[in-house]
Amino acid sequence: MENTYKQYRDFLYRFFIKHVKIPALADDLAQDVFIKFWQRKEYADSVENIDAWLYTLARNHLYDHYRKLASEKKYQEAIWQEMEQHANNVIQEIYKNELDEQIGSILKKLPPRQIEVYQLSRENGLSLDEVAKTLEISPNTAKNHLVQALKVLRVGLKTIAHFIWLLWHW
Repeated sequence: MENTYKQYRDFLYRFFIKHVKIPALADDLAQDVFIKFWQRKEYADSVENIDAWLYTLARNHLYDHYRKLASEKKYQEAIWQEMEQHANNVIQEIYKNELDEQIGSILKKLPPRQIEVYQLSRENGLSLDEVAKTLEISPNTAKNHLVQALKVLRVGLKTIAHFIWLLWHW
C-alpha cells in the first residue's frame, strides 16, 4: 500500500489541482481518495487497472465535492434571502411604528369628535353611516369631521412621508 501511495500521490494531486486550483484542498482531496482506496484494499488486489480505478475514485470524489459546494451555496443563498426578508420586515415595522406615532401625535391635536370619527372610520373600519349611528350624529356631520381630520393628518404627515419615501428608496 505504501508503494501505491508513493506511486499515485502525485498523479492524484495533479488531477485535483487542475480542477480546484487550491493546493491545500487538492492535497486534502487526494488524501481522501487514498483513504477510500485503503478502506477498499481487499478489492484493490483484484483490480486489473489500478490507474483507471484510482482515476474513477478521484473523479467521483471531485463530483461529490462539487455537489457539496453547490448544496452549501444554495443553503447560503436561502439563508441570505431569509435574512434580507427579515431585515426588510424589521425596517417596515420600524417605519410603520414611526408613522403610527406621528399619526397619534397629530390626532391628539384634533378636537375630540374628529378623533372619534377618525378612529371609528379608519381604525375600526366603520362606514360613515355606521360612524354616524354610533356617535348619534348625521352622516354629513361624520363626513365633515373625517374630512377635517384627514386634512390635518395629510398636512402633518407630508413631511414625514417624504422622509420615509426617501429612506425607503435610498
